[in-house]
Amino acid sequence: MRMLKAFGLTLLVAVLAAGVVAAKSDSVNVNASFTIPSWISLSVVGNGDVGFGEIAGGGGYAGDSKTELRVLSTTSWSLSSTILWAQSTMPDGASQSVIESALALTLSANGGTWGFHTVSVSYQMDVTDEDMAELPVGDYNLVIQYTATTD
Repeated sequence: MRMLKAFGLTLLVAVLAAGVVAAKSDSVNVNASFTIPSWISLSVVGNGDVGFGEIAGGGGYAGDSKTELRVLSTTSWSLSSTILWAQSTMPDGASQSVIESALALTLSANGGTWGFHTVSVSYQMDVTDEDMAELPVGDYNLVIQYTATTD
């Protein structure tokens, strides 16, 4: 019986030792690669609309609100604006050049680096008495397009 116990104990030690050997680990490395292309997104926070009220003569007319633009880009970028005349509405005979020179857009930034950016735009209409001769009575609605471009 003593021999059986010794044999059993030896067998148990051998099984445990084999388990310890089996419990060792090994590792390998794998490279994971990817590319982030040049990418940009531009959006307006809120409705972005601005009003000037009644322009009843020469002077400066501040917009009643600001527009907040959100730019998300993977590289450096620049921001530009233009009036879309085909989508804008004005009375017949209104001078586009007078409106373009009278409308002042002030951007908190016109470009930046990669990342998330907020650009605030304020508006001002500066018209002279002479400009009023080029702007007939009626309602004006300008569509201003902002374009963000990666550099």
